[in-house]
Amino acid sequence: MKLSDFSTFDQTTPSWLITNDTTSQIVLSSRVRYARNLAGFPFPNKATNSELAGILDIINMAFKDGERIPEFLNPIEYIAFDKISPLQAEFLVERHLISPDFIHGLKLNAKPQSPNSNLNTGRAVFINEDENVSLMVNEEDHLRFQVLSAGYDFTNGLKMLNALDDGLELILRYANSPQYGFLTSCPSNVGTGLRASVLIHLPGLVLTKEIEKVLRAIWQIGYNVRGFFGEGTETRGHFFQISNTVTLGQSETEIVEGIEKITNQLIGYEEKARDYMLKNTRKELEDKIYRAYAILSSARLIASQEALNLLATVRLGVAMNIITKTSIQRINQLMLLIRPANLQVFYNQEMSALERDEKRASLIHSLLNENSISNQILSPK
Repeated sequence: MKLSDFSTFDQTTPSWLITNDTTSQIVLSSRVRYARNLAGFPFPNKATNSELAGILDIINMAFKDGERIPEFLNPIEYIAFDKISPLQAEFLVERHLISPDFIHGLKLNAKPQSPNSNLNTGRAVFINEDENVSLMVNEEDHLRFQVLSAGYDFTNGLKMLNALDDGLELILRYANSPQYGFLTSCPSNVGTGLRASVLIHLPGLVLTKEIEKVLRAIWQIGYNVRGFFGEGTETRGHFFQISNTVTLGQSETEIVEGIEKITNQLIGYEEKARDYMLKNTRKELEDKIYRAYAILSSARLIASQEALNLLATVRLGVAMNIITKTSIQRINQLMLLIRPANLQVFYNQEMSALERDEKRASLIHSLLNENSISNQILSPK
């Protein structure tokens, strides 16, 4: 699979980044995900290569049953991991379509005769056209499928997720216990198998030095706090991913209501922190935001991490009406396009770190002050 084969993904912004909801100024996206396994097969970490391949064949056949698979999955892209490069795999991670764990240890683009090529056997992902639904086959579980929603919206996401789950359950036989519910590789997912999470922007709490106290309280009541790309990743740009810890003993409704309650509290805390800064440290806040905007507008070389942090600062400025030359949606688009793999796919060329820094700065200049906001991204020059 050539790098250019991924360009169709990168010419539009995923639907989960496009919203005019006021809560999207703080909540970037909401996600719901089910973990499922097929009855009669060992979990992926214990399965043989032939068993993994058989599981993928069964699931692949299920998606060809058009009457039972929801319409929002058509058309759907099938990507096998023995056909793509490490760069393309990282591209999918950056777009939150697969987990970092899914590509850990894989020998992507391995030759058939390679002794390591079996690491890719039976591993694939299905992605719908809007990029708000993806299904990983043979990650930690046989099947992990998610729905991403723009801003703060669990209602629609859970409705779509259940429609997909109901359709698959008519075709596939899930591993299920009358006592425990759905069986999964990790005990924390046993039960409903549902994880609900928000990707939330909390610069106000960070700048007012309240973040540690708030996050400690979240941990103490049984919720996970993770980095930008989920489990095992670091926090970037003052974005945090908050999710439920366990699924056993709780219904889907209870899990979602719990994460909604936490999210509402975090939104309230963040709004208070932003109000405090406007009233008490406005000059310092404006200086920080305008400096970030100036660097982004004039830099000729800029690294990914620095760009993301500066864009996150400008995003705060836009949300607080300090910066009016751009929009939240444009900042969201840029935060995606500047990531190393996305940048290379966008320009359809592999680059050195220095070349990426130059192209990244150029792209930011082109789009930062572009007033027309749409799902369609400008083609690279």
